Amino acid sequence: MCQFSRLLVLQLILYFAIGHIYGSPQIIDGRPVTQKIYPYFVRLHYRGEFICGGSLVRNNAVLTAAHCVKDHSVKELSVHADTINLGDPGVVRTIKTALVPNEYNAGTLNYDVAVLILSSVIPSASVIPLDKSAVPVGTRCLVIGHGKIEEYGVFSTQLQEIHVHVMSREVCQRKYRDFDGITESMMCASEPGKKDSCSGDSGDPMICNGKQAGIVSWSLGCGRVKYPTVYTDISKVYSFIERALKMYAQEVEQKYM
Repeated sequence: MCQFSRLLVLQLILYFAIGHIYGSPQIIDGRPVTQKIYPYFVRLHYRGEFICGGSLVRNNAVLTAAHCVKDHSVKELSVHADTINLGDPGVVRTIKTALVPNEYNAGTLNYDVAVLILSSVIPSASVIPLDKSAVPVGTRCLVIGHGKIEEYGVFSTQLQEIHVHVMSREVCQRKYRDFDGITESMMCASEPGKKDSCSGDSGDPMICNGKQAGIVSWSLGCGRVKYPTVYTDISKVYSFIERALKMYAQEVEQKYM
């Protein structure tokens, strides 16, 4: 591929991936969640506006995508828990620290993961366990988030849920064969042309067999046969998540010794 074409493709990827930060959450062919059955799900707001999803992995720590927070002032970010409707603020917490791995690359979205340490715990929090192992191809997984019912549709104020199937790396790479965009930290999943999350759902958790296995990262369009959504593979970034949580836990212990 010529340099110009490669640059154009990367620009398109970033447009769709970062589009969520400017308020375009999307879940294709989702089903509304009318009860609080996913208590680990949280929303991330910037300057009062909803920008991304996330998940509680501790009662004071949230897992989300790095591109949701990397260039934002931590002081202007907030987390909203215990809510399934955008009109309901739920339990609100400010963020004390946003931890992003050194491996994160804003150009390729490699290692697109962040751990947010909240200013105080959420007493009613229910955390989601993380999957340290690679998810088998074909596994049916749950994705939840707020979003449009179609690529150019209207936003849904109600939390949505869909189920998608994990693709092999070979299929994922063939889908995006026009450029070298699928790194070792990424995985693909969708129901081609039917059910799909989208880049607008950045930070949303993908749950497989009761554990979080992925984080919505980026895609080209929504619900398209050719381009599945790309997720950050938890099994590939687990060591960073573990270090981040342990490092902060040690800081808290030292503070109160």
